[in-house]
Amino acid sequence: MAEHLQVADADTAALQARLDALESETHSLREVLTERLKRDSLDEALPTGRGQRRSRDKPRGSRSSRGSFERRSRSPEPPSGGRFRWVRGDDDAKSLARLVVGAAMPDAVVGFPVDLHAKYEANVNTALKGVAIAARRCLEDRDLHLACAPRFRDNRNELTASVYPLLERPPDPDAPDVEVLTVARATDYRVLAGAVAKRARDGQTSRLRAIGAAAVFTAARAVATAREYLADDATRSSVACVPRFATVQFDGRAEETTILEVVVFRVAVDSDD
Repeated sequence: MAEHLQVADADTAALQARLDALESETHSLREVLTERLKRDSLDEALPTGRGQRRSRDKPRGSRSSRGSFERRSRSPEPPSGGRFRWVRGDDDAKSLARLVVGAAMPDAVVGFPVDLHAKYEANVNTALKGVAIAARRCLEDRDLHLACAPRFRDNRNELTASVYPLLERPPDPDAPDVEVLTVARATDYRVLAGAVAKRARDGQTSRLRAIGAAAVFTAARAVATAREYLADDATRSSVACVPRFATVQFDGRAEETTILEVVVFRVAVDSDD
């Protein structure tokens, strides 16, 4: 009887995992269709230079002979072969993690990369927490290492975190030579990016210890800026990161505090593009 119960529990867990994957795939496909419908509706409603409706076969973003400009959407184009999600205020880290984990399923219709678009500190914090949960689950359940490559969008307050699987095992974040850099709200992300880029050039790993949403936002911007610093570097390298949860003990507090650490390490240019 006990054996039958164990088998039933295993089947239930497998079914729940599959349902979570299907839910994340459905949400991703719905996002793609919504963006396309919005784009098509703009194409139909947008007037031309003469006040007529623009033809559907006219290339987007083109300039007419009379100097009128077509409106360009600030929403991202769906990535080729991957998933994407705008992170909003009502999103939570677990739902984003399900989206990422769903891309790792063997029968996933839409796989990697998973692009999480976020704006300002609260949403960027949620996005990186979602990546941290997904990275831990993929490592525990599938022995799959994930990495995240943040980049800026229209300005320094908007980021896209591209999540993808690593082909090789990342460096040990707890190795003795890994430097821990504490990130605060007042930390200048450009200065922090310079330190991260310098260590990456030397093949060294950094751990950005962020406490609070503002600090996580600063850490993410620092990684994105470090990638810019290394873009034209002669070493032909860049950086990627893996967010993870950690606990620290503060003076005067009886209980440990859970924080987010962003582990930043060097990667070859072709590995994360």
